[in-house]
Amino acid sequence: MFFIRVAFWLGLVVLLLPTDERQQARVYGTAVAAVERVATFCDRNPQACAAGAELWATFVKKAEFGARMAIDLVSSGGKKDEEEPRVEPAAAQAPAKGKLDPRQPGATRGTLTPADLTPAWRGKMARTGA
Repeated sequence: MFFIRVAFWLGLVVLLLPTDERQQARVYGTAVAAVERVATFCDRNPQACAAGAELWATFVKKAEFGARMAIDLVSSGGKKDEEEPRVEPAAAQAPAKGKLDPRQPGATRGTLTPADLTPAWRGKMARTGA
């Protein structure tokens, strides 16, 4: 699809070019003058070029930051990085003697009673069908 679009626009430009030799020479001279003015813009306007270079540098920094942030978010799936150390309060770091640490895998505190473990009441099941 890209090549079809490029071919269309190039064909349109070619159709708009003049066929008369004097007009062709004038179009060519105008194009050369435009390219020369663009190429020597910084020589003629050093303050504008310096300000533009500063703005461009700021834009590039922001673009790099945004790209890094997007890549980090996509690669981590929105989760926090594993590299960040988790800071625990000093009192919570060491469990008391005889107590299980709930942060350890497989550790349970055993506070639920058998009545807590039974499913909630759901009422009578309605009969459907004949």
